Amino acid sequence: MANQPMVVSEQLESIVQSMLEDHAERLAVLATEIWKNPELNYKEVIAAKLLTDYLKENGHNTTQPYGGLQTAFLAQYQTANFDASKHPTVAVLCEYDALPEIGHACGHNLIAEAGIGTFIAATKALENSNLQGRVRVVGSPAEEGGGGKVRLLHAGAFEDVDFAMMVHPSPLDILHPPILAIDHGIAEFHGRASHASLGPSEGLNALDAVVQAYNNLAMLRQQLKPKQQLHMIIAHGGDRPNVIPSYTRMEYHIRAPTQKDIQQVRAKVALCFQAAALATGCQLEQTLDGDSYSALMSNHTMLSVFKHYQEKQGTKFPPIPDLAGGSTDMGDVSINIPSIHPGIFVGKPIMIHTKEFQMLAGTPEAHGYVRKAAASMAMLTLELLANPLLREKVRAEFAASKLTFVG
Repeated sequence: MANQPMVVSEQLESIVQSMLEDHAERLAVLATEIWKNPELNYKEVIAAKLLTDYLKENGHNTTQPYGGLQTAFLAQYQTANFDASKHPTVAVLCEYDALPEIGHACGHNLIAEAGIGTFIAATKALENSNLQGRVRVVGSPAEEGGGGKVRLLHAGAFEDVDFAMMVHPSPLDILHPPILAIDHGIAEFHGRASHASLGPSEGLNALDAVVQAYNNLAMLRQQLKPKQQLHMIIAHGGDRPNVIPSYTRMEYHIRAPTQKDIQQVRAKVALCFQAAALATGCQLEQTLDGDSYSALMSNHTMLSVFKHYQEKQGTKFPPIPDLAGGSTDMGDVSINIPSIHPGIFVGKPIMIHTKEFQMLAGTPEAHGYVRKAAASMAMLTLELLANPLLREKVRAEFAASKLTFVG
């Protein structure tokens, strides 16, 4: 990852740091209140109000609902002579939905804190500079299922955004987390019911079909490439043992490192289902639901700037373990707009989506790490506004990466 020359003045960097220090206590309270009131996807009413109220208190108008989503929001600041045809727009994203039963075990309360902090600090520096551009903070609900960012993309919420960024709490500092693409699919088999003892030959056994499909997929696994994954359950296998099932349903996930990989595995999975239907005489209905996400296409040019400012604040990036990775709707943003989604250490090397991480996300020690990340994102924002050569390099990398990543 090549180092980029930094052009933003130390005076503006000092404004960013001072702004975050001045707001540190209030931002921590904001994150803690969200942590205390976990809300599931598309129900983040309290969180959205806390965040938009904070923005309004600091002089920023907000739009909510946004992009057709009730708990999404937008705030923006643009310079007096802003011209969208000449000057860039940078979007900082917030997440704030929680998980069932274990609340903010993914640390989305801290993501919201980082996003709001970045926006507050970057806009204050921008007010005190000769730079031209526009900075937005976008509140994106429903990352934990529901695909909030995907819906915002489809609604056109990012059409005039040039660069996007967010951070995510993690067991370690990692610039390019291995975020995989994911398909959420459903396969339904329709057979014909019959008495299992008196007339089995009159039936078409949908349970046989779904079991055969499961076995087909299990055998397919050994032919998959590294980090191509299949996860599946039989969600409905029939109703009574003395009735040959006429309806069964499998729910499955496909994960892979790129969109090209997803497409390849998707085709093989479809053949597994079709073979099961053919062998049993059942009818197949296969669908993808709205929670399918792209893999993350991190922009390494942007990451190099983020890394510079993180290291300047004392952050060290350890060797990266060979992790399989999860999935996020930020992946869909990243294949449409040059983006970053680095992981940030927040105090202890604890895996996310655990009760232990849920407790960590509510501790005072986490906020210092979040504040550093917000400063680095704010400085990356200013560097993008200030440096046309950096913007050109980011865009060139994005175009080249998309050819191999998406096709």
